[in-house]
Amino acid sequence: MCAGQMADVEAAVHSVRELFGNEDCDAVLLVDASNAFNLLNRIVALHNIRQLCPPFAPILINIYRSPVSLFISGDVILSEEGTTQGDPLAMPFYALATIPLLRCLPSGVEQVWYADDACACGKLTVLRKWWDCLCEIGPSFGYFVNATKTWLIIKGHLQQDAASIFSGSGIGISMEGRPYLGAAIGSDSYVNSFVVEKVKGWSAEVKRLSRFAESQPHAAYCAFTHGLSSRWLFVFRTVPCVCDAFQPLEDMIRQVFIPTLTGCSPPSDSSRLLFTLPARWGGLGIFVPTRRCVSELAASRDVTEPLSQCILNHDLSFVEAVASQQARKALLRKAKSEHCSTQFAELYQQLGPSLRRATDLATVRGASSWLTTLPLSEHGFTLHRSAFQDALALRYGWSPLRPPSLCACGTSFSVEHALSCPKGGLPSLRHNEIRDLTATLLTEVCSQVCVEPELQPVQHSDEFPLATSNTQDSARLDVAVNGFWGGRSERCFIDVRVFNPFAPSNSSSSLSSTFRKHEKIKHRAYGQRVREVEHATFTPIVLAATGGLAHEATVFYKRLASLLAKKWGDDYSVVLGWLRCCLSFSLLRSAIQCIRGARSSIGVYTRTPQSVDLVTVESHLSA
Repeated sequence: MCAGQMADVEAAVHSVRELFGNEDCDAVLLVDASNAFNLLNRIVALHNIRQLCPPFAPILINIYRSPVSLFISGDVILSEEGTTQGDPLAMPFYALATIPLLRCLPSGVEQVWYADDACACGKLTVLRKWWDCLCEIGPSFGYFVNATKTWLIIKGHLQQDAASIFSGSGIGISMEGRPYLGAAIGSDSYVNSFVVEKVKGWSAEVKRLSRFAESQPHAAYCAFTHGLSSRWLFVFRTVPCVCDAFQPLEDMIRQVFIPTLTGCSPPSDSSRLLFTLPARWGGLGIFVPTRRCVSELAASRDVTEPLSQCILNHDLSFVEAVASQQARKALLRKAKSEHCSTQFAELYQQLGPSLRRATDLATVRGASSWLTTLPLSEHGFTLHRSAFQDALALRYGWSPLRPPSLCACGTSFSVEHALSCPKGGLPSLRHNEIRDLTATLLTEVCSQVCVEPELQPVQHSDEFPLATSNTQDSARLDVAVNGFWGGRSERCFIDVRVFNPFAPSNSSSSLSSTFRKHEKIKHRAYGQRVREVEHATFTPIVLAATGGLAHEATVFYKRLASLLAKKWGDDYSVVLGWLRCCLSFSLLRSAIQCIRGARSSIGVYTRTPQSVDLVTVESHLSA
């Protein structure tokens, strides 16, 4: 089961648990080997693989027919037996090399092997015969059993029989259970105690991470969502248990971790459910363990059922199983997305007007990129403590922590006012960052890029029926570029607008209507003049101050990502995801600057990537 099958460990655990539950099964024998990967008989293994899998044999023979040099602290050690540490082909090599050993063992037991971890299920007498044979012929293949680490899990009424049959073997006997491949096999009480011990350790880890979140909440959040919580999923997917066993973990998350992360009091029930949703649905991706364990176990059983049936039926043809697993996995992804959509719709009805508006903004495509990206300062994707908590406040419409009572202009402070107050030029800085970032990227793929180009003067013969048309001689747009939409000489004028979605003039209408309104304002001001006087195209780039693009801006940046991907030789989806992330961080920093800034003019710094592939891999960007 270690040769690359989908969800192979989970399938092995579910299969062994089902076998142990059968009435005709007396016990499960969990075998451990001593240094199995290094003691594998390499010459015998390569000879057998030539017969078992001819297409795979040449590459293994080329790699392993001569001793491999291992460089350790300046010394050279020759690896002459077993697989080489770090070799990506080590697992399939070991799997194929073990097959002849499996075929030589006595029948009458159900075997499930994952690399050197062997498991046999059946009657006690047959299991003892199987064990003696493994001890006898295993060394010929480089498999040396370790009896002191091998355990026999039996059913309660067979204790005396097991002790008699396996006397002198050195094997440990347990009526409760033992760990198996990171899960637990045995009685319900043992499985529950196994989970309780796991939860104690996880709760302690969350508590330590909460202490770290006091100074670095952004890094702590990413450590939780990208690392710590992912380690729990395997137990969720492989160990059936009472959901209440995970309640201490949920209490630690809700009462300690989230308040430390946000700087607020523990969340209400509706807010806690909102935080469980993925970031693209307005949540934080901090799931509830007592709920997640049920869905993950059901999903694991569903996805691994085809492979588990192959194990139970001794069917070595995995082709149909793989296709079935892929189809089931796709259906589960679709069902999960539909569940998130339904849960979001139900929660949305319970939210207040301000939180609804904030949630609408958070669910716009690309607006949550800053939240799902690793905080790497070399790529400009990091937020300090106050900035991260202010970002969460903007995301959910909360009042920022320790806000000033008065704005520098003398008006009572509020987030709505801070995002629009012109004192210090901070809204202009927000606009200029997007303009300069866009112009910098356009220079990579287009010619004659110009920032703040002056439009040609309007003549008396030019007619502009719209009263809102800008006919001033000194009118300027933000960027002009050649060859963006079409031919090399075709000129395109771009004008950027970053609006405050919480302003009274914007908050009274839906987000989509607000985007269309600001696009229409730009078109009415410059569209006809650019078309008829400049004989060029006009593209308004409209963005919300907290993230999110209008329709024409979305089309524009998709086109820009396509051109950049073609030039840099990267995937379009990768470049588009990176570009959305850069825009998201730029808008977020500008919005925080409007709240916390000193209301004085400062310079503008634009970060240019050295390698989009490197940024994407290191930051775990998703398209």
